[in-house]
Amino acid sequence: MTHLITKVMFTGLIVASTHLHAENYDFKPGLWETTWKSEIVEIDAPPEMEKMLRSMANRSDYTETECINDIASTVNLESEENEGEECQTNSNRISANKMVFETSCTSPDGATKTVGEMHFNGKTSTSKLEVTRSEESMKIKSKLVGNGKYIGACD
Repeated sequence: MTHLITKVMFTGLIVASTHLHAENYDFKPGLWETTWKSEIVEIDAPPEMEKMLRSMANRSDYTETECINDIASTVNLESEENEGEECQTNSNRISANKMVFETSCTSPDGATKTVGEMHFNGKTSTSKLEVTRSEESMKIKSKLVGNGKYIGACD
């Protein structure tokens, strides 16, 4: 189940990132650190599964560090998708500082819809995502907030 929450957290960001080009945004290429905080908004699942999902959601923030020189070429959604999963993304560049997007993925296991926005300010970024995952035995809706910062040149 940890894999499900981690996948949900990053699906929206990964999908959105495939449509970003650093040169088109107020975004500094290099080594970035992003901290994610998740919150479950709604769960419709059997009681024991709901308890487990809520306890996992209460874990500490998740931080990742990655080298992002050209967002479009470094993130490849195709390699992240599960077998049989199909995704469609609509994104809209609002300005050099803001992008909004919506992604819908379906697989034999269920469907995931992600709606989000990303803000860039040179050496910082913020992301807000709302993710709804539906499977045969459950539906979970969560909010994710990411704060990123440029930490230097890539090695």
